[in-house]
Amino acid sequence: MYDLGMDARLGTQLWLERDDNPERVVDLVRLATEVGFGQVRVFLMWPWVQDRPDQWDFSLFDQAFDEAATTGLKVKATLTANSGPWWLGTPSVLHSHTPLLSDDWTGPVTAYVEKCVTRYAGHPALGQWVIWNEPYYSFAYPGEQVVRPERARRTWVALLQERYGSVAELNRRWRTGFSTFDEAPLPEELAHPAHRANPWQSFGPLLDECRLRAILLEEDLRLIAETVRRYDPVTPLCINPSELLANHAAGGYRLAQLSRLVDVLGASFHAPWHFSFAPRDAHRALSVVGLSLVQATQGQRSCEVTEIQTGNTYYAGRLPLGASEGDVAASYLAPLLAGASSVTGWCFNTRHQDFEAGEWALLDDGDCLTERSLVVTRVGKALSQLDKVIGTWQPAPPEAAVFISEGSQAVALALAAANSEGPRGAGTAMQGSALLAVALERLGVHSALATLPGLLEMAPKFVLCSDVIAWGDDTAETLLELAARGATVLIDGTSGRFDPDARLHVPWPAGLAGQVGLYGRGLLTHPHGIGEGEVFLHGRYLGRLVGVRSDVAIEDPTWSCAGDLTFRHESRPLLWTRAWGAGSLAYCPGALARSTVELVEAGPVVAYILSRATTKLQRTIKPLSPNTFTLRVEGDNGNAIGVFSTDALQRDGEPFVVQVPAGDYEELWTGQTHHVGKDGLLALQNAEGIALLVCHDSGEPTGDSMC
Repeated sequence: MYDLGMDARLGTQLWLERDDNPERVVDLVRLATEVGFGQVRVFLMWPWVQDRPDQWDFSLFDQAFDEAATTGLKVKATLTANSGPWWLGTPSVLHSHTPLLSDDWTGPVTAYVEKCVTRYAGHPALGQWVIWNEPYYSFAYPGEQVVRPERARRTWVALLQERYGSVAELNRRWRTGFSTFDEAPLPEELAHPAHRANPWQSFGPLLDECRLRAILLEEDLRLIAETVRRYDPVTPLCINPSELLANHAAGGYRLAQLSRLVDVLGASFHAPWHFSFAPRDAHRALSVVGLSLVQATQGQRSCEVTEIQTGNTYYAGRLPLGASEGDVAASYLAPLLAGASSVTGWCFNTRHQDFEAGEWALLDDGDCLTERSLVVTRVGKALSQLDKVIGTWQPAPPEAAVFISEGSQAVALALAAANSEGPRGAGTAMQGSALLAVALERLGVHSALATLPGLLEMAPKFVLCSDVIAWGDDTAETLLELAARGATVLIDGTSGRFDPDARLHVPWPAGLAGQVGLYGRGLLTHPHGIGEGEVFLHGRYLGRLVGVRSDVAIEDPTWSCAGDLTFRHESRPLLWTRAWGAGSLAYCPGALARSTVELVEAGPVVAYILSRATTKLQRTIKPLSPNTFTLRVEGDNGNAIGVFSTDALQRDGEPFVVQVPAGDYEELWTGQTHHVGKDGLLALQNAEGIALLVCHDSGEPTGDSMC
């Protein structure tokens, strides 16, 4: 913790214009300290630093660094090596998300990084190097232009050699007749021009292209990281992937490999872009869910939210949004309680020239404090009080995991590209998995998104697999092992149908069908269309799933169905269960992930299925109001509960209610105190939809040691 009430966990993006005078820079830095920020993020814009090949000008950034040092702020210095100046062949663009576009860039790129690092390494204000802002390498759908550096060709040949071993095996998968690997063209050049949008092409080249983009992105990042480390061996390195809740194969992501390149793995969450698939009331929880995937990837290493929206949008985004005081506060407080080492908001001050002018800022257009900026001060005070009351604390571990697979997402990308669904179709599995994790949080089950290695490390009590369309035998073995140890494993009807090379498993789900006495004979679509999957509970309408289900066959009488929960069409059961070792297996023939994204009516169905599947989990802390979730933290001197709902306006003035152990609670967000009786019910009227509860006394022992 810094002096003057500054908190190193709270950060903000300081936007510097090229023509800013020194007085404005000083004022902005001092305003940041006044709010209570302990970090400011600054982009070292290459086009401004090196306007001509023989000219270097750091005066603007020197001013920011020096003033930050004076006030005690730390600077998250962000390199922009993939966004060169005009003379590099990229005129007009100030910042981009493209990879390094030419092999000729290597010299200028390393020179830029060297100049930045040697100038600020050892500066008292330097806190971190963000080596690349929001790295990703986008998939080009049929008809979109593909731009690759020259080295892509060399990397491609090496990749194919390692993957296939022999040209004969390549030809078999690709339906080609090459004599050497060197003859194999890049995937966008393979098909005849008349056939490049044809869905009947082999998926092999496309799946290989996903690996190519991932490797090229990792090589670019490694170049920057190694250059920084040559001149600064100690300052932490960070990257902030922005497509965490989208199809990872489409973004060129292999999170585990990206994580190994840096010390701190961050994330970017901008609701108008990254949460546009979700209802507004899910946004606060989605930042926690997205962070959980970073945490599962990092293990015990540090993770953060490097960028999150803290201002309004009108011109920008797929879904322009306002950010209320409650939204801003939750954007900081919820990820921190969930385990982020820091949260940095975008943006502190309004960008004046081009670039979404008039949006995103905590300050107003005249650089004055607003209610949005002042609520961050309130977050800092609440955190400081939490530290004093319970001492050093950490988040309670997740009890449940929603399994995601980057290999499965590559197969989904191939299917979407072949069938002209585009990004929407490719991203449904990841988006739906995130919304399923939100649904679990609202049931009081703390959840995380996790890949296969993350599942093994977490050992969750409940595992959900939905729309993981492709997996290998290792996935099936892990799921059965977790169930045997005592977990409940729920698999839906679209999971495990293919292997990672897009080959249909017969029977499926892969690796399970032959062992557990249940298999899918095929997928059935409702005769009146995919939107017709009505679900009944006790003979009454409950909601709707997309109208597709697996044609499930039961071969072992150990399986039993929930006869009260059925599809209306043919009255087919929607949930099957059986014991497996110390745990159990559950199977839902419907498509849960896709339904959560595409149908509002899916909510009650999903909530009922998840509630029923998680009955073995003991929950003495439960949100009872809609769109509410809780986060528990465990401290040296006690525990605390963060409660997050929606603003009073969205709740129509109604309180948000949670069930907690009986006792006397201090509410650190408002300073109020509450007594909770034996019924455990606590109704909160906080306007921002936020509470931070610490229990000081309990009349009787509780299972979770809350008090």
